[in-house]
Amino acid sequence: MSITLQSIGTIHTPYFAFNTPHQPLPDAPGDFWITLNPEYASALKSLDNFNYIYVLYHLDQVTPPVELLTHSPWAPELEIGLFASRSPKRPNPIGLSIVQLKEIQGNELIISGIDAYNGTPLLDIKPYIHFRDSIKSANNGWFDTLPDKDHTIAHALGLAHEHEHEHEHPHPHVHHNDHDHSHNHLKHRHEPND
Repeated sequence: MSITLQSIGTIHTPYFAFNTPHQPLPDAPGDFWITLNPEYASALKSLDNFNYIYVLYHLDQVTPPVELLTHSPWAPELEIGLFASRSPKRPNPIGLSIVQLKEIQGNELIISGIDAYNGTPLLDIKPYIHFRDSIKSANNGWFDTLPDKDHTIAHALGLAHEHEHEHEHPHPHVHHNDHDHSHNHLKHRHEPND
């Protein structure tokens, strides 16, 4: 079966192939915003009542091959199935992030950090609803089996933490994405292409 999706807007970030984190970092430096196509602007009504939103997007620069077994950047020694990972190399390269909705200005949404390249096509926006989406019984899957689980989760969250034989890091670790693609889009909100 063939499925056709259309971009409904564009995600703007300071990220390219060399500096994209593996997951959204809420306090990431730089400007992050979504430009929704003007014809969808009325669909934003009442969205500003929510603190957080789901952003679904097309990983338009992902290159083959799709491998059914993969290794997480958080535990490279562990082989896991593609669907137990968040690898961007998927049969349908769809990205999903939860971000803070800071402000809506017309057809633009100012958001917290998102792990998408600058110029990524937007597919959909949905509200994050606390009583529906915060599931108390959820676990951490294979992360819970790791011997250094707390340390690995701290890395995944970009939190400052101590390493063995080291002092606490003054700044969170930021791990760069292993996407093997790049965008050639706007680098900053009002700057021309380079």
